[in-house]
Amino acid sequence: MMRAIARYGVRTIPGDEKEIVAAFRRGEAVEGAAIKEFENRFAEFHGVRHAISASFGRMAFYYILRALELPPESEIIFPALTFWVVPEIARRAGLKPVFVDVDARTFNLDPTRIEAAITERTRAIVPTHLYGQPCRMSEIMRVAETHNLIVVEDCAQAAGARYRGRRVGTFGDAAFFSFQMLKGINTYGGGMALTNDSSIAAKVRAQAEAEPQQTTSELIKRFSLGIAARSLVSPKGFAWWGYPIGAAASLAGDRDLSKYFWERIRPLDRFPLAYRRRFSNAQAIIGLRALDRLDEFNERSRAHAQIYARGLAGCPSIETPYAIPEVEHVYYQYCIYVSDPCRTRRRAIRRGVDFETTHVDVCSALPLFKQFAAACPQAEQTAEALQLPVYSRLRTSDVERVLKVVLEVSADLAPLHKKAGASVSEQELVAPAANAMRAN
Repeated sequence: MMRAIARYGVRTIPGDEKEIVAAFRRGEAVEGAAIKEFENRFAEFHGVRHAISASFGRMAFYYILRALELPPESEIIFPALTFWVVPEIARRAGLKPVFVDVDARTFNLDPTRIEAAITERTRAIVPTHLYGQPCRMSEIMRVAETHNLIVVEDCAQAAGARYRGRRVGTFGDAAFFSFQMLKGINTYGGGMALTNDSSIAAKVRAQAEAEPQQTTSELIKRFSLGIAARSLVSPKGFAWWGYPIGAAASLAGDRDLSKYFWERIRPLDRFPLAYRRRFSNAQAIIGLRALDRLDEFNERSRAHAQIYARGLAGCPSIETPYAIPEVEHVYYQYCIYVSDPCRTRRRAIRRGVDFETTHVDVCSALPLFKQFAAACPQAEQTAEALQLPVYSRLRTSDVERVLKVVLEVSADLAPLHKKAGASVSEQELVAPAANAMRAN
């Protein structure tokens, strides 16, 4: 049978299931000492004073916003390209999202566009370190300091990444991380707030600890569904369902079925019950194991990215990712531009290789935020990007096969016109991205 390669992979460590079962047998699945240990180790890993666990990364963000005690209707600047739930959490907290365009080559918030969006009601900036690449934090912090703005970093896709030697999450007043199944640290759900501010930390912790504990049955369901989903995106599992379904759908036109698997975009006027829960001890146990291996896993993804960068260099129909100087990109996604992305994706899935088309949202154009709509053409341009499988669980032979498929399916495509209008000069950017990375 063909070894099919899914667009996503789940980071796990052999023995995780045994640790989970052992926690249940000891009666320590819900509560236990591992939660505090994981929080302390996470803070130490980042060189920050406080880390507070939460049910979701989005809830960690919600607690941070409430801890800041901003005036109602305060304006919060977000990149136009981000996961919809993050600005929706701000709206739910009584604040007003303001969308600023991104740089289409880096996919991150464009610092040169922030000042034009600042008004007398602006109170904070939320830079998203998207797809594993750190934002240009020196410039963002300079703008924030000039205008006395709070900075809360969205590190959901960039755990372990560094900008100028410092890990993301350590630049602003606070930061939040996600431990959902596909993230850099996988605890089958959960998140973390990070801050050096003792007042913010105390207020965040009070909110998180006021939530009810997960029940044993909720935890069993969480881990059972997570392990089942992990199996479905394994090469064997994906070969049985994802590949044949995706290949059949490709014959019917440009049909990407992934939208049926993502959380529905909707107002969060009432939080689902799962949001109002506490992080569990069993999740913390596997979080500690994942944290120990985070740098190793990230290095594997970088190595995979280097294979793509070398193999695709000079391909006229493809533009490989850019990374800003002095970053350690962790490649949550490896994003390329192709002259015909639809044809490329259809051809690839028929060969057993699945590409992602849209992983986050152009929030400035979503009906959910129509009252906050803004013209963000660079963000809209990013919808043309394809994301190649780059996750750490891939074998080197898998990555080489993906590369071979990309070259095959793009061989007869027209040359790509490079992305125009980006604010960063060619001298400031380095391509391929791997050449821009520096050791710690």
